[in-house]
Amino acid sequence: MNGNYQNSFPQGNNGNYYVSPGTQPPFTNFPNQNNSQNDPYQYAYNILNNNPNQIADFYMSYPDSIEWRDRIFSGRIVHATREYTLLKNEQTGEWYVLPSIYLNFVVFNEELNMY
Repeated sequence: MNGNYQNSFPQGNNGNYYVSPGTQPPFTNFPNQNNSQNDPYQYAYNILNNNPNQIADFYMSYPDSIEWRDRIFSGRIVHATREYTLLKNEQTGEWYVLPSIYLNFVVFNEELNMY
């Protein structure tokens, strides 16, 4: 990141910053809009939250990193929120906090609980 992004967003009438829905990070609030209805992170959160203790592979992309461009993290889902997922790799003993904004997709190794 170039560090100049703070002044590049247009300001709404109430002084809050907002960006177009196509570039919306998971923590941005738009004026007069309920984020829970159209939030793509909410769908992923619901699936992850309904499947604790599942073993899964998380495919992540870090566009600002040369060394860590694309990574796969494997392990058991310990906790999930809209902002991140806590994953434990039981083979290595490593713990991962994976920010949702970098998540591409998840492959589950077991049957999912969809409800």
